[in-house]
Amino acid sequence: MNSKTVLHLVAASLLAAAVFVTPVAHAHTGVLTLPATATIIEENWPGWSVLTPEFEQTGTAQQISLSIEIDQNQPSGPVYMAAFNQTDLAQSFMQTNDNIAGAGILLQTGVGTSDNVTIQLWDALPNAGGTMLAEASAAGTAGQWVDVFWTAETITPATTYYLVFTGNSTLGIAGDLNNPYPDGNVFANPGYSPFPGYDYAFRTYYDTEVPIERHTWANVKSLFE
Repeated sequence: MNSKTVLHLVAASLLAAAVFVTPVAHAHTGVLTLPATATIIEENWPGWSVLTPEFEQTGTAQQISLSIEIDQNQPSGPVYMAAFNQTDLAQSFMQTNDNIAGAGILLQTGVGTSDNVTIQLWDALPNAGGTMLAEASAAGTAGQWVDVFWTAETITPATTYYLVFTGNSTLGIAGDLNNPYPDGNVFANPGYSPFPGYDYAFRTYYDTEVPIERHTWANVKSLFE
């Protein structure tokens, strides 16, 4: 048995014993998987096989967000502010950052149990010619915060936008009657009646926009050619 045959046998045994694990995506809305697979390819030496990773992009997003953080936060909710079945519930606000990636509200204790909650982002109230910029839903439980997330929407900081709350007729929203949030206020009842000085307990999120560029393996190799 010559030395090349020995090397072939060693290489074959190592390849047979190798175990490759595909990364699992984090359970977070909008975060995409970057799967890795192992492929045996022939290189310049006949009879030799080499394992090369192939990275494939999935979905349509071009980058992955590393962090979602709170932007606006009005946590005070000592009173029962409004029931979802009143309809036309909204909260105006001004974002500090130039994007918004989600929002949340505090559900009133003792009103309903669990139900769907939909939060929409509008550039003006729906009955005032506004355009819906984003929408997402989540299961909410009475007495707890419910948060929803969407792909970060670019907006203009220090400009009034509106969160519209819908999706069910059984839950309620907590809030405060003492104007804890000066950059917006409550709207409720058909026609979005304004209640200056009243605020729902709500919060908004922004994407810190630290990107990871995603390439195919062929793209990566081309950078070194």
